[in-house]
Amino acid sequence: MGTDLRVTRRPAPPGVCTLALAGQVDMETSDALARALARALTEDPAPELLEVDCAALDFCGSAGLNELLRARQVALAAGIAFRLTSPSPQVRRLLEVTEADTVFDIHCPDPGRFQDTAC
Repeated sequence: MGTDLRVTRRPAPPGVCTLALAGQVDMETSDALARALARALTEDPAPELLEVDCAALDFCGSAGLNELLRARQVALAAGIAFRLTSPSPQVRRLLEVTEADTVFDIHCPDPGRFQDTAC
């Protein structure tokens, strides 16, 4: 697809690292996502929670989903909670179709915002 992925670190309470994703995660951009997730998981001190905000993620393909699943495994092995927040309708559909919604902790702070999803 060749589109951009933007990963922004947002201010968060102590012990929480929040990464906001915007754009698209496909085979060409999944490495950037992997690097950002790895940095967040290996910072010192380690966060207690890594939160990945997917509200502005227009597209996430299998390569992006694989990176999120890998990061979740690494986080849990290190004792770090891992949460997806505000998945866009496309991301929510991907999670449902692959049944990854049964694996991830998914949080939707504003349920009315996502009319096409179960959030």
